[in-house]
Amino acid sequence: MVQGRRGNRGYTMIELLVVMLIVSVVAGITYVRMRPSLERARVRGAASVLAGDLQYAQVMAARLRRPMVISMNTTALTYQIADRAGAVYRMRDLSTAGDYALGELQATPATLEVFPNAIAAQSATYTVGANGYRRRVTFSRAGQIRVTTVP
Repeated sequence: MVQGRRGNRGYTMIELLVVMLIVSVVAGITYVRMRPSLERARVRGAASVLAGDLQYAQVMAARLRRPMVISMNTTALTYQIADRAGAVYRMRDLSTAGDYALGELQATPATLEVFPNAIAAQSATYTVGANGYRRRVTFSRAGQIRVTTVP
């Protein structure tokens, strides 16, 4: 009866280190290749949330039967939805401290008023972006909201 040696079972430390090195290199390459896609997804998500919040302002104006004011702070990358009296119904932070970590928020005009019949005082254009990728959210005077890619 021949018995095997106990020292031959398992893997050596060198083999484990080689496998860990290969896995870390593959993970690093994957991250570098996926990073632009992740940034674009953040920008698309922020544009969708902004469009949803504009619709929310329309609904709140109709429900409360008073105008809602959407105020954009382009330097802090934040916005809020409030009524004329100053009661805030929703606030969003799109900066690096927020959920979307965007680098750009442009608003023309900075303040928009939405009336109870869903019509706005004027049309507005909002642009959100990060690292060169941008999405534009437009709010027409008639109350239509559209999200498009900025060329």
